[in-house]
Amino acid sequence: MSAGELAALIQGLFYSRNSGGMEVSPDNSCCFCLTLRSGTLAIGVGYCILYISMFTWYLTSSSIDTGGVREGFAVTSLDMSVFSIFSVQILVNILLLVGTMRRMPCHTLPWLCANAVSLMIAMVCIVVTILFGTTKLSLNYSEYVTSLTVLGMFTAINLFCWIVVFTFRKNMVMESQMVRTDDPSPVSGHHPSAPPNVPPPSYYEVECYKECKPPPEDAPPEYEEAVSMLSSQPKEDKHKGPVLRKKSLTNNAV
Repeated sequence: MSAGELAALIQGLFYSRNSGGMEVSPDNSCCFCLTLRSGTLAIGVGYCILYISMFTWYLTSSSIDTGGVREGFAVTSLDMSVFSIFSVQILVNILLLVGTMRRMPCHTLPWLCANAVSLMIAMVCIVVTILFGTTKLSLNYSEYVTSLTVLGMFTAINLFCWIVVFTFRKNMVMESQMVRTDDPSPVSGHHPSAPPNVPPPSYYEVECYKECKPPPEDAPPEYEEAVSMLSSQPKEDKHKGPVLRKKSLTNNAV
């Protein structure tokens, strides 16, 4: 098969899919036989556990000697930074769980933004470690390799989770658009199944004044009654001559 025949075959496949007139539902499958929804829930729960455990380790570990709140002193800038990151991550992960369970795409957007910032910071740290790890940062070989391994694993896992959550949000938006297209909701109070050329309702139906109806009008008379009414009129008008009018306004002559 030549390259032209292969291109024509691929173009025909895409054309048949697009011209079928049928909307295909988005793929919600994830890794390990999980759906995107269950995978997103697992990501939210896992991140909450991870950040709670890291914050607890920061407060209780004896290997870190930074002073501050851990030793009963005043709050340092490091304490504020760690507490701010912990609060933001816990908040966005809770929003992610709520948005996943209730299928609200807008609740997943803060998680995507926060972890996009984390990804950029991790990539900058990887570049700085590669360029200045053994020179300006004074890292030995084991520390250099350990730092790059930890940063690389964190970036890879965070990027994979970000792609899963982004795909789940995109599928939720697509499904909501498909539902709106298939079953349009009434916007201005009109029933969706009403025909388009129905005349507008009367004033009394719109204002719900069904009791205030106009007074009934008298029915027109019958033919015999109308003829008798015409015959009973005086016949003086029939014998009168033509109406004489004045030919001049200044003269009384007729």
